Amino acid sequence: MTESATYDIAVSFAEEQRAVVDEVVEACRQRGLTVLESNDLPQAEVRFLVPFVSTVDEIVSDREHVLPVLTGEPPTSSNVTYLRADEHLVNTLVARIEAAETAGHDLVPVADLVAALKQPEAPAQNSALRTLAEQFAAAPPALAKRGLAGTLHLGDTTVAVRVERANDAVYALEVRGDDIVNFVVLGESPELFSTLWQRIEDMLTATA
Repeated sequence: MTESATYDIAVSFAEEQRAVVDEVVEACRQRGLTVLESNDLPQAEVRFLVPFVSTVDEIVSDREHVLPVLTGEPPTSSNVTYLRADEHLVNTLVARIEAAETAGHDLVPVADLVAALKQPEAPAQNSALRTLAEQFAAAPPALAKRGLAGTLHLGDTTVAVRVERANDAVYALEVRGDDIVNFVVLGESPELFSTLWQRIEDMLTATA
């Protein structure tokens, strides 16, 4: 079996940060560090992955083998740990690598560290819920004629509706993408609720 290539650090960056990264990489190599500039070697192992980010909001991993470097302006306050892209950066990286070597820390596959940086994808919004929400969103003008006010909240997997009269709830309804329906009825007639419930069932069936 072919032995994995090993590096002191691997760098990850956006194209607009290339000038800064190139300068850091050259300085690191002059100090004797080995640097991987591409993530195309999934079998490579490194001591640290060094992602360059513009804001702290881009820092999505707190693994000990990941050393984020902030290239933009630092926030006034933050609980996120990061390095700055300044004149002390290379010395800091050299010191961290020497400390890891002295402590005998294992190297880590760069593919694992890169995977840890990926932002989780937001779940696709349920089309049936979206269609149902559009129907509810069109209802307020008709509700107003009866002295009612309606509010709507559309989440990734939930539609929540509240119908009020004089700030008192008449209907409170929540429909979730896993086919769970929660509702509260306060006042009004049972016939009105039956009609509302039937329309919800019809809509969910038609858009399933």
